[in-house]
Amino acid sequence: MNLKILKIKAWIRDNLDQIVLSLLIVPALALIFTFQFIPAAWTIWFSFTDMALIGKKALNWSFIGFKNYLDLITDVYFWRSMNVTIQYCAVSLVLRFTIGMLAALFMTLSKVKGKIFIAAVFLLPSAIPGIMHPYVWISMLEPNYGTLNTILGSFGLPRQSWTYGAVTESLIMINTWAGYTFTMILMASAFKSIPREYYEVAEVYGASRWQKFRKVTFPLIKFPLILCLILIFKEDIDDFTYAYMFTGESPRPDFKTELLSLYAYHKAFHYYELGFGCAVGFIIAIIVFVLTLLQLKFARL
Repeated sequence: MNLKILKIKAWIRDNLDQIVLSLLIVPALALIFTFQFIPAAWTIWFSFTDMALIGKKALNWSFIGFKNYLDLITDVYFWRSMNVTIQYCAVSLVLRFTIGMLAALFMTLSKVKGKIFIAAVFLLPSAIPGIMHPYVWISMLEPNYGTLNTILGSFGLPRQSWTYGAVTESLIMINTWAGYTFTMILMASAFKSIPREYYEVAEVYGASRWQKFRKVTFPLIKFPLILCLILIFKEDIDDFTYAYMFTGESPRPDFKTELLSLYAYHKAFHYYELGFGCAVGFIIAIIVFVLTLLQLKFARL
């Protein structure tokens, strides 16, 4: 018995660092389990039930198998929401990546004075708290006295109905403004990681700018670039804040702002179909999970 105790003490002494590190991550794991794993598990389970927020089904709900998912396939509003989401993500992806890439190129290749100040200006959207973004843009997009329509009016251009007629474009514009800095930071880091000696060797062999980009720059930034595209799409696929800002508690008749995340919210909390809303949420989770697998695959390369 004493020999076993001595062996245990010796093992603890030899592995004390690993034990301490393991204990330090226990609170984080507890928070993740409590606020992410358990809600996710309940969401998956509810998606196989006919649970509602009010009425008899709030208490006397029953297991219905894949009925919610079969109803999704035939639900025209789900596919309209899917179409809006794909358009929103695709256009936002192009704009966020393009603007962020141009900003990264400017910050890494240009030799203008005051580049630090310009970088600070570029980073302003990410410096402003996210909770303030809707209030800033609502004041800018207000049809009568908003900043954008005031600028259009000063050039003799017609005012736009940013919050109704062009609401999808407004969502994309806000998301691009708030998110292009992610691309800028990631790609600027990728450009900076390329050793200067590679370009010097290319210049010795008489390579043109296009050849240096094709043979040196692009191969070395290819995987960060792909990773950036996946992360942007993954971030936008479950976007909610800006769409809710223009929509509110009930869906718009034209469905122009009904992203999948907002559709799930309206199904669960406006129409009280909690089980159906959880099924939509689980579809979003599957898409995000697949994108995460792609992200991890390219992150290892």
